[in-house]
Amino acid sequence: MNIDISFDASGKIIPSFQGREITMDESPYMIYLATTGMCSAVYVRAFLTQRGMSLEDVSLTQLMTYNRMTNMVENIEVKVSLPETFPTKYNKAIKAVVDQCPVKKHMIEPPTVTVTTNLDVEVNA
Repeated sequence: MNIDISFDASGKIIPSFQGREITMDESPYMIYLATTGMCSAVYVRAFLTQRGMSLEDVSLTQLMTYNRMTNMVENIEVKVSLPETFPTKYNKAIKAVVDQCPVKKHMIEPPTVTVTTNLDVEVNA
């Protein structure tokens, strides 16, 4: 299962799955899955922009191993596709920038999620 991340002419990040843009109207779950790649794209865009480099021919692919038995993603790889003209001296740096993505860090160490409602009664002891 792959999610493609591209940039439009203005630098906007566009996630897509099977050729269709992922939006909240269609699938909040797919937006959730795409956030690792989208967050990585934010950092890649900032890195390139700070150095005056073009986003043309730059894209990311989020490759996911999906377990159909558990309906869970088991592994995520973010592949950054750079133009052939990209300076090789920045290869390690671009990987380090992607590693800074806080979404990735939250995937590795997820928060606890608690559900409450306004009808919950707190018991004072």
